[in-house]
Amino acid sequence: MNLTYGNAYDRLTAEGIRMTHQRKIILDYLYERRVSHPTAEELFEAIYVQFPKVVSRPTIYKNIHLLQSFGLLKACYIAHSPIARYDTRVLPHHHLHCTYCGSISDLEGGVVVPHATIPGFQAESVYMEISGICEACSRTLPGQKEWALAM
Repeated sequence: MNLTYGNAYDRLTAEGIRMTHQRKIILDYLYERRVSHPTAEELFEAIYVQFPKVVSRPTIYKNIHLLQSFGLLKACYIAHSPIARYDTRVLPHHHLHCTYCGSISDLEGGVVVPHATIPGFQAESVYMEISGICEACSRTLPGQKEWALAM
């Protein structure tokens, strides 16, 4: 199940969290506009263009932390980057990462590996990222056309 703006809004208000104008804008960008796996900075820049005097960087970070604490947002680190990207799809799933354009998408219907029982180790999460070339890039790169047509 993908979370929606309504799910997030209801959960936060049920927990007594005040729904400020800024928080509603952030929820809208994350859950309605579905900005794909943004970093905190990308989220700030996307919102700042439309609301330059309403949302600050600290407000973005504070709300990201709040959403994570309620299980409404998940940090993921794509391509071994130290910079977190945020995902509103919090149930176990994997990612596709285009090494050409950098796009990130969720792997739909993929195999989700359950938490393994490992002696002496308690697994908290299982994560898989598949790197390659997305369909859009494969159509524009020389030598990739045959692969794209086979899709």
